[in-house]
Amino acid sequence: MKFDNLALTGWSYEKGDQQLNLDDLGIDKRVLARNPVKSTYVYSDESVWKERLKYHVGKAAQMANVGGNDFQGFFGVHNGYKRHPEGASPEAMSFFPNSTGFQMDFSLGCASVIMGAQLSGLHFSDPAMQNIMLGSVQLITQYTNGYSDGNAMFADSIGAMVFSRADSGNMIRYTSVMSNAEFRDMFVLDDNGVYQLDNLHKGRDLTEFMVKSFATQFREGCMAMKTMPKNLDYIAMSCSTYGATQRVLEAMNFPLEKTGLSCLTEVPHMGTNDLIFQLEYGLEQGLIKDGSKILVTGTSLGFSMATMAIEWGV
Repeated sequence: MKFDNLALTGWSYEKGDQQLNLDDLGIDKRVLARNPVKSTYVYSDESVWKERLKYHVGKAAQMANVGGNDFQGFFGVHNGYKRHPEGASPEAMSFFPNSTGFQMDFSLGCASVIMGAQLSGLHFSDPAMQNIMLGSVQLITQYTNGYSDGNAMFADSIGAMVFSRADSGNMIRYTSVMSNAEFRDMFVLDDNGVYQLDNLHKGRDLTEFMVKSFATQFREGCMAMKTMPKNLDYIAMSCSTYGATQRVLEAMNFPLEKTGLSCLTEVPHMGTNDLIFQLEYGLEQGLIKDGSKILVTGTSLGFSMATMAIEWGV
């Protein structure tokens, strides 16, 4: 899906405030081999998530230079809190008590930021829509045994993004979401609501699906930005594990030094907030500059793969 007036104008995120050394948690070495991190991060007090979300919603709005009354829409992405999928948009809206507009809660796992961008672009077909806030609460460790599902390591995080109608700035030119329900039964919940990997024999087919899906989105994103794949400046990608992300990027023959892959050696998988983290990394490292053409890609529980193409600072 292509867009001409959709801009990313603000963002903010944090990881959990308590650092846990993985060596003290007895994590399976095979899991650690796929996730070369030393620590994970959780919230020492999970009840603070509402206040932390309000903080990041406010920070993202300030970065976007948008007042509370100027938001017409709110998306909530809320994975893990008390093991339910409902979103957090009521809490995001409470930061702007005088604003009017719709709220929508959804959860597409780690691809939710991109789905939020796509939904924002669609809503901007209404001239009254100017700014939409997305709030992302990712308390994924509650779903797992020992902060792992037997494949990926997880960390908790909270983030926010602002999407605005504009014809200049950080322009989102393209979004795409591909799904394949064949892999949905690889991730099941037990009676205690904890993720259990199942049907691992599908792992090779899943990797092929991710590579093939990203290859298509890779080309289409470049076409939307009128550039060649070799001329891309940066890719932010998270396929839950370092190993899987590396394989997908290498299959595209894309230079790993022009990606946010190294972020997955610093913090375990934070769901959709991985992508905000990697955007920040690209900016800090000087890999993203005004005029840069970048792709932001995430997977959702293995059965969806989503990408958005951004021309930065146009």
